[in-house]
Amino acid sequence: MTTRTPGQDPASTPSTDVTASTASGPDRPSDLTSAVLDGSVLTPGTPARTAVFEAVGADPDGPAIRELLSLTRHMSPAVRRTALTLLGELTYGRTPWPAPAPAAAAGLHDPDPEVRRAAATLLVRTGAADRARTALGELTDPVTRIALADALLGAPDAACPPGPLRTDPLPEIRLLGCLEELATAPREHWPELDTQILTEVTALTAHDADRGYSIGARWGRALHRQEREQDCYATVTRLLAGGAGAYGRRVGVQLAHRAFQEWRAAPGTLAPHLVRLLPTAPPGLGTLVVHALCASRTATRRSADALAALLQDPTTVPAADPTGPGADPSATLAWDLTYALATIDDPRAAPHVHALLTAGARPPGMLAALRGLLRAEAVDTGQLAAYAGRLLRSEDRDALSLALGILDALDPAAAALCVPDLLTALRTACEAAEARGATLATWPELSLVGTLGRIGPPAAAAVPLLTTLTRDSRRRPGHGALALARITGDRAPVENWLRTRPPQGRRAADHSALFRWLLDHGGLDREQSAQLRAAVLGHPGPMQVRGSLVLWRNEGPPVAAELLAVLPDHLDDDLYGPVAMTTLAAMGPHARPALPRLRALIDRRTRLPLYAGSADADLRADEQLLEAAERTVAALTGPTAPTAPTDDP
Repeated sequence: MTTRTPGQDPASTPSTDVTASTASGPDRPSDLTSAVLDGSVLTPGTPARTAVFEAVGADPDGPAIRELLSLTRHMSPAVRRTALTLLGELTYGRTPWPAPAPAAAAGLHDPDPEVRRAAATLLVRTGAADRARTALGELTDPVTRIALADALLGAPDAACPPGPLRTDPLPEIRLLGCLEELATAPREHWPELDTQILTEVTALTAHDADRGYSIGARWGRALHRQEREQDCYATVTRLLAGGAGAYGRRVGVQLAHRAFQEWRAAPGTLAPHLVRLLPTAPPGLGTLVVHALCASRTATRRSADALAALLQDPTTVPAADPTGPGADPSATLAWDLTYALATIDDPRAAPHVHALLTAGARPPGMLAALRGLLRAEAVDTGQLAAYAGRLLRSEDRDALSLALGILDALDPAAAALCVPDLLTALRTACEAAEARGATLATWPELSLVGTLGRIGPPAAAAVPLLTTLTRDSRRRPGHGALALARITGDRAPVENWLRTRPPQGRRAADHSALFRWLLDHGGLDREQSAQLRAAVLGHPGPMQVRGSLVLWRNEGPPVAAELLAVLPDHLDDDLYGPVAMTTLAAMGPHARPALPRLRALIDRRTRLPLYAGSADADLRADEQLLEAAERTVAALTGPTAPTAPTDDP
């Protein structure tokens, strides 16, 4: 599997030296203090957040920490809470870290309950588990005690046995203890624990610990660890039926959502029960149901009619940014519905996507939604190209990324409308790179050149500029030569590049598109064939997987055994698996030795352990891998193998 999610911090954005950004006057706070005051320091990628992680990494007891500790005593509860929360995030990788422990201990007695929760979490994360256990036994405030128990049970090295918590005076803590014990309890103890958990849930109307990791998710984790799939489904059905009260129904939705993330059969089994709640569910519960159904492609397909019925007419409801500051929860929910439907190619999402584009909103996932609607032929490509042109004329990097993604998804004739704007953007990007003295192609250059190349001959106006570019890319070597070849139809740029500047190194970057273009425009000569073989089979890496289809097309059955020695190892990778399966499908009967590996992937009851960025992203990635594997098996066992697509990766 391929890990794509960056680490906790620092993010890859320009940083500010928080140790040097002190006030220039008595009334001007430092950059760090300002970011804590407005809360932006908790937003990943902001300069102040990146800077404080860098500063603490360099000196865990330095000026940045002292500044943060002073803010834990600020007069504003929101500022105290932000400072304590940030300190808790800074503890990752540095436990034990005693410096913030006194501030955390003091925060347990703060008048604001949210501050007390943040302080309890921080105290445990600093490694002061003994102090936290003592506080749990001595304090009487329910908010603080629940937060302490939650943090202690969630810390693997806190040595907090859950058994004694099952008799705590607070039902919330008893429930947490039961769930934690259930995860490892022997089979003979399951009935007793199941009964107590259901009793505690039924007695509650809410749960303090739901602010973070929900009770349903904890329950699902425990059942998954014990491989109790059918018990989980039966429990969800019982909770959704209302036998454990209103809060129990809420926990049931959470448990169903977690089941989707753990077991492949869960969406098909539980989605109908969730759909039945939608007509009568109160707003809060209905939102949870929608989130659960939209998390899974399978569940979305099975409930598409019910989900589409929840979308309000976009001509009567003004479109609002669903992800911006202060976003309306109803707008966020509408986008969740729209995104889920669009990405399963449901044309009913098209009016709502169009309304957002018209309003200038660009929520995360917009490109995936547009690609789904393009597959469904539910979008006017001319209007979409015009929209991409407007994005290109803006100075927003995110807008540029969306514009290029849209143009790459459009057919060349529609995308060609934006060639003038692409050229202007490329000239601007080149000037900026030259001003910085860049020696390699920057991301905007690489992406703009690639888009012009994909447009092909209609982008002929770009040739004079492209011939002047000398900066290459480690990520996609030869991108400029490929663009010229695609636009002009001339093999010389690609042949010259392969002859003079082939990628070097143990893990060659992906330059399979160069060989593919030559193969489609006259074929490969002996030297080029040898280069392709060495690049694909010589070293592991992207080129090995992405170049395999070109090698198969060039050499045919004689190379089958060598490809079968490497491609099946990538089947469970959410990035490379679909690419490897495309080659296997093209190989047809020659790839049948890979069928046992493909069927083993299909026959899994549980989700693959992927790292796509979140639990729901992992869920969808597993579903897409499963769909690809089923298509590949059909291709290998059918009477003929289909022609595999040759789109660029």
